[in-house]
Amino acid sequence: INLSSRQLLALINDILDMSRIEQGKMTLSNQQFHLKKCVEDCLETFRIQAQKEGKTFSLSFDLKDEEVIGDPLRISQILNNLLSNALKFTEEGDEVSVSVMQTEGGEYAKYKFVVQDTGIGISEDDRKRIFERFIKINEFKQGTGLGLTISRTIIESLNGAIGVDSVKGSGSTFWFTLPLE
Repeated sequence: INLSSRQLLALINDILDMSRIEQGKMTLSNQQFHLKKCVEDCLETFRIQAQKEGKTFSLSFDLKDEEVIGDPLRISQILNNLLSNALKFTEEGDEVSVSVMQTEGGEYAKYKFVVQDTGIGISEDDRKRIFERFIKINEFKQGTGLGLTISRTIIESLNGAIGVDSVKGSGSTFWFTLPLE
């Protein structure tokens, strides 16, 4: 019941987010926050899930500036989408890693977030359309096919970029970059 209710809530939230996006009513905040703590807090439930499922989970940081101005809620939402998929498409014994690095300094430093797994990977054809709405690369897995579309839209709204590198059977690496003051 608990799992089903969480899945239903995620589905409803995805549909509401898509509706807000389509109507141009998605809200973004711009506040000061501690990036490392934001990421660590977001990832804690995934670390526990990975441990329960017999998967290796790691997190690394390479940051010069940890206090930034941006939208911590949306960064967490993007990471939730990417990590949910990474854990969904990996099996016991697989690895999931997250790294966050500052790639440039200045008034608006660039931060690169990387979510990598050793799961089932994504075929070339699926990689071309994976950020489209309602695209599910594996019909046997749960989800709406909206998470990556929502993530892409949020990232682009924050003047960032998102991409994926993957080989079927060899895992996937999703990355996104964001400028943060």
